[in-house]
Amino acid sequence: VNSVLMRKLIDEKGLEVTNSELAQHLRRFPPQEVQQVPDFQTDGQFDYSKYLQAYQSPNPQLWLQIEALTRPRVLQQKVVEYVTSVARVNDPEVKELYEAANDEVRVRYLHAPASNFRDSVPRVDSTQALTYYEDHQDEFRHEDRAQLRFVTLSKDPSVEDTIEVRRDMEAIAERARNGEDFAELARNYSDDQTAQQGGSLGWFGEGAMVPPFEQAAFALDSGQVSDPVLTQYGYHVIKSNGKRGEGDSVQVNASHILMRIDVSSTTMSDLRIQGEQVANDARLFGLDSAANIAGLPIASSGWFEEGEALRGIGANPMISEFAFSADEGDISDPFDTPQRYVVVEVNRKESAGISPFNEVMGSIIGQLNTEARTEAAYQALVSVYPDISGGMTTLQEVAEAGGITYDSTGYFGRYDQVRPFGANPNFRGVAFTLTEENPLSRPFKTEFGAAILRLIDRRTADMQLYADKRDSIFNATITAKRQLVYNNWFNNMREDAEVQDFRYQLQGAL
Repeated sequence: VNSVLMRKLIDEKGLEVTNSELAQHLRRFPPQEVQQVPDFQTDGQFDYSKYLQAYQSPNPQLWLQIEALTRPRVLQQKVVEYVTSVARVNDPEVKELYEAANDEVRVRYLHAPASNFRDSVPRVDSTQALTYYEDHQDEFRHEDRAQLRFVTLSKDPSVEDTIEVRRDMEAIAERARNGEDFAELARNYSDDQTAQQGGSLGWFGEGAMVPPFEQAAFALDSGQVSDPVLTQYGYHVIKSNGKRGEGDSVQVNASHILMRIDVSSTTMSDLRIQGEQVANDARLFGLDSAANIAGLPIASSGWFEEGEALRGIGANPMISEFAFSADEGDISDPFDTPQRYVVVEVNRKESAGISPFNEVMGSIIGQLNTEARTEAAYQALVSVYPDISGGMTTLQEVAEAGGITYDSTGYFGRYDQVRPFGANPNFRGVAFTLTEENPLSRPFKTEFGAAILRLIDRRTADMQLYADKRDSIFNATITAKRQLVYNNWFNNMREDAEVQDFRYQLQGAL
């Protein structure tokens, strides 16, 4: 899709790479693939003089290949330059961005969590929720939406897959007992990252390994090889290389071979066939009966709009496209997702409109309750603020009176997340307005309650470093801005293109 859209722009704007432009580019920027050609190297390193000599006396066959490789890249670069030519930055802007990115503050805070006021605020009832619903209709508008029911067949290893791995590991254990080099077997067969070290785990004590592995390792005598041991990672064959210490300080030196239990191609094929059977049965007898026959539970996606992630499935463009192109009651072929096969039924579809009250009542009640508790938290801090600002009490003394948290942060920047406020913009915005002259904030609302801040310290950006590295900072800023301009342009172009996804129609054929 990206390639088609890019070609459309190139054709519309008449962008091209002339032979002269390509020649100049190749002279200045030898392609990385060409730099790896032995004819252009000396002692294993790229030799520009050899490249230049070949450039000046070209072999037609070789340079036609280089041209085919390079011309599309130069054209892509030209497109980027065309789109990002509007991006501009100046010294004051770069300096301001640098200061904003490198300023840090440290604050003390009072935090009144909204949850602490659960019992002190009357709960919102359905009548109040209905009044809110009627006064805020625009908040409950939705685009075209759909609701799916679905069954999933997880791509988990079968019993046969497990048995097959155990048989393989039993054979490997027997080979080790018969004298084959354990380290070499580990290098050849182990799926663990220790394979290249011959499976060596070094010395370890109790509690270092998962219980089944640990029990087997500590039960072995030095030089002994275990039977296959099953853990959540797969099957292990363990060899003890010795023990040391006594009592609770005993340690084992061991090596192991791990073979993970993966889903075999046979199991994958069986799952696919089972999914197709479920889909066929659902078309004949209904999804409820088909799921009951297969012993599978039915789940629901809830309402979702086109392009949104589906509850229980996640983001899946093909399933979303099927939902909005099929009719109510239609059954899909099995969709092949990374973790499972999914058979879906289009349960309900609705055109754009306003969600009915009974559907949104719960969320309205939750929202209004949260707002009321947040307001109560805010008013609690408002009531103590005059005493704090007047010096009659301290943040800590207010907290000790109960119901409010007192703590301090480490140094943080304008874009950092800070517990318990997370990425809340109110918190960071207030924190960076504090100064030595005005170190105390007024009460303000946060995502989870209300807070008051007092500045401990502020570390401003190192402007000498800025002066020393001004050029590199300037270049990094303009590069970032051009990237942002390009991404925004491309995303807008893709949205305007009204791309339709028909891959779901190929599920059965594939």
